This record gives sequence, structure tokens and C-alpha cells, in this order.
Amino acid sequence: MISRAFVLLFLFSLANASFVIEEECLNYTVYPVQYELTIIPYITEFSPFFDCQISINVIANAPGVRMIELDAKDLEINFSSIYVMKGNIDIVSRSRPYEYDVKNGKLYIYLAEPLIPYNKNSKINQSYHIKLVYRKKVTEKDEGIFLVKYLDENQQSKYLFTTRLTPNKAKYFFPCFDNPRFEAVFKFRVYVVAKNNVWQYTNTSIVIANEHRKVVNVPKDVIIDYSPSPQVTLNQVGFHYSRFTNILTSSKNDIFMVWAPGYTIHHYNFILMYGQKLMDLIHDYSGVERPILNGPIHLIAVPSDRIDGYEVTSWNLLTNRAHRIAHQEEYTSIKQLETMTFELAQQFCRIWLGNPGEPQRTRWREEWFKEGVATYLAYYFLAQYNNGVSHINHRQPLGSYGLDMKFRAMAVDSHRFTPPLANFNTSLAAEIPVRYKELVTMKTASILWMMENWIGSEKFHNALVKYINSRRGKYISLQDFTEAMDRDTIECTHRFSNGSRLLARWPRRAAPPLVLLRVLRDRPLNAIQLTQRRFSFTADHRQNTDFLIPISYIVQNNEDCINCYQPRFTIGSQSYTFGENLNNGWIILNRNASGYYRVNYDETTWKLIAKTLEENHEAIDELNRAQIVNDVFALYVAGDISLPLAMEILNYLDKEHNAVVWKAAISGFDLLKTEENGCNMTRHLYKEWQEFMKRKIAPTYNKLSNSHDYNTRLSRSSVVNFACFLKYQPCIQNLKYMYEQYRRGNMRLDPDFREAIYYMLLQDNSYFGANRLNDFEEDDRRRAEHRLKEENRFIMKTPVGVPRPMPIIMSTTTESTTLIASPIMTHQAGSSSTLIPSLFIAVPPLLFALR
Repeated sequence: MISRAFVLLFLFSLANASFVIEEECLNYTVYPVQYELTIIPYITEFSPFFDCQISINVIANAPGVRMIELDAKDLEINFSSIYVMKGNIDIVSRSRPYEYDVKNGKLYIYLAEPLIPYNKNSKINQSYHIKLVYRKKVTEKDEGIFLVKYLDENQQSKYLFTTRLTPNKAKYFFPCFDNPRFEAVFKFRVYVVAKNNVWQYTNTSIVIANEHRKVVNVPKDVIIDYSPSPQVTLNQVGFHYSRFTNILTSSKNDIFMVWAPGYTIHHYNFILMYGQKLMDLIHDYSGVERPILNGPIHLIAVPSDRIDGYEVTSWNLLTNRAHRIAHQEEYTSIKQLETMTFELAQQFCRIWLGNPGEPQRTRWREEWFKEGVATYLAYYFLAQYNNGVSHINHRQPLGSYGLDMKFRAMAVDSHRFTPPLANFNTSLAAEIPVRYKELVTMKTASILWMMENWIGSEKFHNALVKYINSRRGKYISLQDFTEAMDRDTIECTHRFSNGSRLLARWPRRAAPPLVLLRVLRDRPLNAIQLTQRRFSFTADHRQNTDFLIPISYIVQNNEDCINCYQPRFTIGSQSYTFGENLNNGWIILNRNASGYYRVNYDETTWKLIAKTLEENHEAIDELNRAQIVNDVFALYVAGDISLPLAMEILNYLDKEHNAVVWKAAISGFDLLKTEENGCNMTRHLYKEWQEFMKRKIAPTYNKLSNSHDYNTRLSRSSVVNFACFLKYQPCIQNLKYMYEQYRRGNMRLDPDFREAIYYMLLQDNSYFGANRLNDFEEDDRRRAEHRLKEENRFIMKTPVGVPRPMPIIMSTTTESTTLIASPIMTHQAGSSSTLIPSLFIAVPPLLFALR
């Protein structure tokens, strides 16, 4: 046993020498090397618990240590079982053996002699074993490890144990050194108790290590020994104990297993097949015969609202709330399906980028950077999956997914107190606050998308996968990544700056930049002036910035365009001027909308863009139209453009039926509720915007397709939600008709419209019906309730203001004046307009969707 301990310590010192040196903030003088846990669970309806024998192999980090401090919260410790073994000798003090601070969850073990500091060159025994026995009573409200109740096929109550140890909750599961920087090996032994009339029989025990062997003892308990785990942090430990069954699939060397109650297992066929497709895409992308994970990936459907999404550090024991991974045609909405597929893609990418189960461990010095790369790749694989791409030779660009992650990032990043990404350099992924999760994931992914478009998609992806494959078993850092990208993507004839310079400043600066474009049109070769400053919703914090911004552009009349459709140039802290013959047309920056910045043009250019959008909006690419629409909302809220100019640019939206553009418009409209703004928002102004957008959404709503393909369903759901939010009466009447038919039992409720219906019911304080909502329905109800609360909170905090004076238009007819003032017109004055009746009770256009 002692020789085994020395081998373990020697391997530990080799594997972790650099890691221990780097972590100067360790706050314990004792370091855990290995935990051994023998768990005997007893599940019953009245008092579920488990007994555990634990042995912790430790070394001392400092001389003179005579007290060991363990974290142990809500555990019933058998104090007579506490030992600290130095070989075969117990060195716990007899006069003062221990203290247990129940309130703070601290167990102090006092020693009769000081611990010997660890020295890898010493030949004497320097390892110690802390041993104790405890009992943990498990309830549904516990932290760390908790009880989950569900109904089986006979509607009988069943229970399971499952863990969620992020953040800092391992102490509720077992006594430990609860420092998120400590890594140790874990060795589990679990008893599956024999069938009897007292305890619920279970047959599923899963931990973070692979099963080694099973034996059966005299009472017919099944004893499962697991192989020692890799070195992991406490938040990577996992344990699950239930009576579940599984389905599995494989892809090359990978096995993917989904666990759920037996009678529901067919609901998880979709996520199983999707997981297999994801693994195929990752294998094809990586180009090497290397498994994503050594051993199976277990995905467990936990029927509990305590779980919402994956733990970012999990790699082989993934848990998620059951309805977040189940697919039931009659209940799963298209938005829930979109969330489901993205979350699993993101988690698989985290695993592929580096996990403790690798033969050679890959570590990321900046875990926020790993989160961003995983998010970028998740969207990349999702774009391939939803477009049916099966090989990298037919690579599908990010497109609308790139815009989505950029707008989500900017919505968080534009607020004054949002920190730069580099502030998280030393943060573990599990420690990043929830309010900054989207900043870290979406902003980093957006910057990578900008870099991809700057370098070129083919070169970028080839260099990225080459770099990841080359760093197996090594450290990955942002600096090393950018230098490697330079080596693999920069050609000697390339006349533009390299990727490392491009990327270097973005993590150190907060907020997206705003590029100001002015065109001097008083000369044949027009001069275009570019400057940059920080984008801010208020007049504060608008200082000049020094981002290295890649500039791409398109021009309206491109016959003589010098730099169109090729890599352009970058701008920095200094203003930049270049010449271009615009031929009295517009110029639009940020071609393909991949740059992480907003643009404000001079008024003449804005009006030229507005004119083209009104006359022939498809002359501008959909991604650029989406960027323009979203920018206009943001610039108006910031007070950078006037209300008449903003509405003039957006006036064309009644002709716009593109899903990508409307998604950008909807996210842009949400910016109007920004509390700190430069537009002096009032309730009257907000109401005017609502009426304006109500007129613009009407034609798109009335032309909704009845197709059931993925993208159409997603677009249709967003439009209906937005129309309902704006209180567009034809939409409201259709939703009321659907819900009434559903209550009468004539038709089921279409899940794609469920959130809109719940929002309508909550807004009217209407009756939800006697039937209890299932998890899918409850998820939509919570989202609708949150949106209504946010809307009401915004209204209450916003001053009333006064109505704007209506413009006076001289006209020979009464009709044109009426068109301006009416709140229910489909178009504004000066265009072909038709009145929409205030009560449109007819069933079309949404009845087609009631499948």
C-alpha cells in the first residue's frame, strides 16, 4: 500500500508540478492527492440517505502543519471514525481531536505531531490518509447532491440521487478541500442495495470514471468498483444513482449513451441521433482518428427544475433537465429544439477542446477563451447540421448564427459597467458569473467570426484545427493561439496586418467600437473618413478607442470600386481616409456583417441607404440589411441619430419578409427598453415605436408560410411572438381562437405559438385552465412571465413624457393625413397603404399551423 502511495505521489508531482507552482493563491497548507469513497445509498420516500466511508490521501505544502481544515456541510460525521494515518499510526491529537463548525461547514482535525512537508526527492513516507465515516440525508432541497422525484409508467413515485457541484458545493456531498484550484484523483466504490420491501431498488450507478468490476456479496448487494479517475477539480466530480435505462450509439471510437426512465426513453431518440451526427461532424472536422473522449459519454435526463443547462466542466457525466433534451412532437417547440441542439453542440465542443479524460491532458490558460471557441464551433457545427452538410468540402458559413451571437454579445457588452474579457483571465469557467456568461461565450465567438472573415474561412478553419490537434497534452493560451494562426495563415505577399495584432486589443477593451463614417462628396474621387470611439447608450464613456478594426465595405455603384470583394484594410486609433468613386451612391461598411462593431454614417449616406431599402431592399445583402436594422435601433437608443431618421431608414420593413432581418429587428427593438439611454425615452415615445413596428410586422405576419421545415418554423414562431408582444390585433384574435379551441378539446396547442399564447393570457390575467402544465409548457410560461415582468418594470421606470406633435402634410385629399395619424395602418404616408380592421376574427393565417 505504501509503495503504491509513493508511485501515486511521484506521478502526481510529474503531472502537476507546473500547475502547483502557477497557483500561488492556494489557501490550504494541505493538498489532496486522491479521494477514495465507498458509497452505500438507501432511497426511500421518507428518509433517503447514503452512508460513506472516505479516505483522502494528502501531502503537506508547508512546515509546522498541526491542523487539517476540511469543508463539510450538512453531513452527519461519525467523529469516532476520524483518523489521520501516517503509515499505520494515527496522529490525531488525543487531547483535542477535532472541532466541527456546523454553521460554516468546517471540520478541524488537530494533530499530535506536525505534518512533514512534501519533497519529491525525499525517500521517507510523506503521504497521509484522512479517514472518516459519515451519513448524508438527501432531500429535494439539498445543495450539491439532491433527491429528485418523478413518476414511473404506473404513476408511482420514484426517486434518484444526482449531483451538481458547481460552484463550491462538493462539501455538501463529501468532506473535502473545497478549493476550485485543487485537483485530485477520485476512486469510487458504490453499493447497489439488494431488492427489499424498505428501499427503492435501483440499477443505475454512474460516476466520473469507467466501471472496473462488479461483485455480489452475501446480502446480494451489487458492489461496483470504478477505475481511478483522471485528476479533476471538485466541480468536475459527478455521481448519479437511479433506476434508469439507456439507449446508445457510437461514432468511430466514441460511445454516446442517454439515460432516462424506461417508459420515456423513446423521447430521447432525437438527441441520441443528433449526438451521433455531431460526433461525426467533429471527427470529420478534426481530420484525425482520435476519439472525442476515452470511454462513453453519459447524458442523463434529470426530471428536476433544479437543473438548467449543462455544467461547463463536465466531460463524461452530463446532466440536463429532462425536457431540455427530450423531443416530443406534440410538446417541443422549435425554440426549445434550437436551444437543445445548441447546448449539446457547445458541450461536445468543450469536451473535444480538452477534458480530463484525455491520455494527455490539454489545459487552457484562459478558460473564457475556451468557452468562446466552444461556442463558435457549436454554431459552426449547428450551421452544418441544419443545412445538411456532411463534409468539410461543402462548408456552410455561419451567416445568421454569426449575427445572432454578435447581437447577443453586444446587448450585454454595451452597458457601462460590463468588464473586458481579459478580466476573466484567471477565472475558472465554472466561476464566471451568470450575468457574464453570454459576454464571455458570445463576444469571444463573435471576435473569432470576425477573424475568420478577415483571414479567409478556409485558411482560418485549417489553421484552427491544426493548432488544436498540435496542442494535445499541452497548454493553450490566447497569445500562443494567435501566434500559431499567424504562422499558418499569413503569406509573405500579404499586405495587411496579422491575426495576432488584430486580436490582441479586443480582450483588453470593454464595449463594441462605433465606426463613424463621413463621405466628402465635393470631389470626383470621394474621400471617405473613418474614425472610431466606444459605443455607449449614454453620453458617458464615449472615449476614443484603439481597436484594430478590419474594414470591409460595399458600394452602391460598384463599376469603379477599387477594393470590393477582397480583403480591405484595418483602422486603429487614428482617423483613416481613403478614396472611392461612389457615383452619388452609398457605401456600407462591414460586408457580411462579421465585424464586431457598429457603424454610424453621415446623414446623406443614411438617406441614400434608406432610399435603396425602400425601392429595392434586396439590392443589399440580407446580412447587411440585418446589421443596418439592428444598428439603427442601437444608434437611436444611444441618441446618435434622430427619431425621424431612424424611422425613415426602417420604414421599408413592411416590404421585408426575410427571417434573418426580422430577427435582427426584434433584438434591436428590445434595445428600446435600455434603462440608461441617450434618446430620452418616454412612455409616449415607446408607444409610438410600438405602433410603428406594429404596422411594419403586419405584412410579414399576414404572409406567414405553412411550411414545417426547421427554418420556417423558427422564423414563424419569432414573428408571432413579436406580433403578440406588440398587441397586433389579428395575431391576438388568432391566438385567442387557438386557445379557445384547445380548451374545448377540438385541437391541440401548437408548441411553436405556446409562448405567445401564454404571454397574451398573462397580460389579460386570463385563466390558464385546470390542467397542470407539463415541463415544456411551464418553460414557455416562465419565459412569457419574465418578458411581461420586464416590460412592466420598464414602463414603470420610464417617464410619461408628452406626445410628439404630428407632422403637418399639405394634401388635396383627406386620406393622406389620415394615413399619418392612424395607428393601425400597414404603411406610412407616401406609400401604397391599406387599412387593417381593428378586429380581425378570421382564423387565417395561423390555423394552418395547428397540426
